[in-house]
Amino acid sequence: MEQNLLSKGIDVLEVLREEEGHLTFQELQCRVKIPKTTLYRILKTLIERDFVIYEDKKYKLGYGFLSFTKKIISEIPLREIANPYLKKICYKTEETVELIIPFNNEILYIDKIESPQSIKLVAQIGSKYKTLHASAPGKILLAYNKKVFDDFLKRRKLEKITPKTITDKNKLKNEIEKIRKNGWAYDDEEARIDVRRIAAPIFNYEGKLTGIVGIAGPSYRINERKIKEFGNFLKEICAEISKKLGYKKEG
Repeated sequence: MEQNLLSKGIDVLEVLREEEGHLTFQELQCRVKIPKTTLYRILKTLIERDFVIYEDKKYKLGYGFLSFTKKIISEIPLREIANPYLKKICYKTEETVELIIPFNNEILYIDKIESPQSIKLVAQIGSKYKTLHASAPGKILLAYNKKVFDDFLKRRKLEKITPKTITDKNKLKNEIEKIRKNGWAYDDEEARIDVRRIAAPIFNYEGKLTGIVGIAGPSYRINERKIKEFGNFLKEICAEISKKLGYKKEG
């Protein structure tokens, strides 16, 4: 019985994680197919433990997961291996450098080195994003994980976040092909106005995408010339990190 309740509780959390908005009790019950009394008991416990928040008659994920997230992130070996390279990138570009990993069809920020300049982008470690089509790191995940790419196109509408966000699926497919050819990606104010990002992939010993390094800064500093310069530089650095992880490029 307790194991069954635990399974149902996990179902509730997964539904809340997948939802971009908040859910009423009726909406949540419709998705998880759990009897009202049982669902009420589960939600009551999750709220008491801060895993779920109830406000304005709707439920959403709470902050109880943050301590777990920080613990998991702190134990990821990629952070330790990549950190000296992040510092090197930041020293050369003077922009904020971000380390990201694929996480449940999303991207999760696990480390950062902030720009020394007064105007800079501030990355939040532990942040997750599912709007993969709008950012350079997200595009890297789409380019180097076919399953994620296929699922993303099948399940998600390409949300328009800024006037420059790609919302046409054929245009996105062309963009992904270009990224695979160049070995790096960029977004031109597609996730946030006045911000440009550049990103490149890190591969493990199995040849699978295991991490992403991104550069983020104001668009007036990251001009057209610097996009290509930073992109090629990132590609080289990420190749060095991949080599540290045992990756051997075929051919």
